[in-house]
Amino acid sequence: MLTGFANPSPASDQPLASHLFEEISHRVINEYSEAIAILSLAASRGEATAAPALRRAADRLHAMAEAHRSLLVPIAEENIDLGHHVGKLCSSLSRAYLSERGIQLTVAMDEIPLEAARCWRVGLIVSELVRNAARRGLKDRQGSIRVTLNRSGSSAWCVVCDDGCAASDPPEGHEWRLIRALTAELGGSVQWKFTPCGSVAGVRFPLITP
Repeated sequence: MLTGFANPSPASDQPLASHLFEEISHRVINEYSEAIAILSLAASRGEATAAPALRRAADRLHAMAEAHRSLLVPIAEENIDLGHHVGKLCSSLSRAYLSERGIQLTVAMDEIPLEAARCWRVGLIVSELVRNAARRGLKDRQGSIRVTLNRSGSSAWCVVCDDGCAASDPPEGHEWRLIRALTAELGGSVQWKFTPCGSVAGVRFPLITP
């Protein structure tokens, strides 16, 4: 688990950190559920003109809750398919944040068996890269984002690209430190390329814990 976006926590700290993370996540999802229930009830009792807007708000919150749930640590003793995990995450992100802005998210995934904890870290990286592509590359305007995940021998290569107009190096900030820290925990590397025609972020990491 992360500790201040630096090095991985000592093994003795991981069970407690994981438990706390899951507890907080479940509370957040429960709060989403309560908000959805309140909006749905208001829509059923409200005026005809307000009901559609309330239902749309409830649907949006439901999609956001699903996106949050997809970022939880997968519970599995054996390896899981990284491609399926990332593909499901991208689908949730598209419904929650991108489709209503006219941003099309497409994916191309290889089937890659990987430890659940490493899948979780890759999912967090992809989530941050997709959000950054929408926010900084496309600047929340219409456009497209593509996520590819390929296996190459004992390594995997994940690429997130957009057709926006970002043309500068990535700024230093919370999201960039998070991406670098997670990539370092995987024993991998991350590179960015920004052009007037779009941006590309590539993450390479070994499939086995270094």
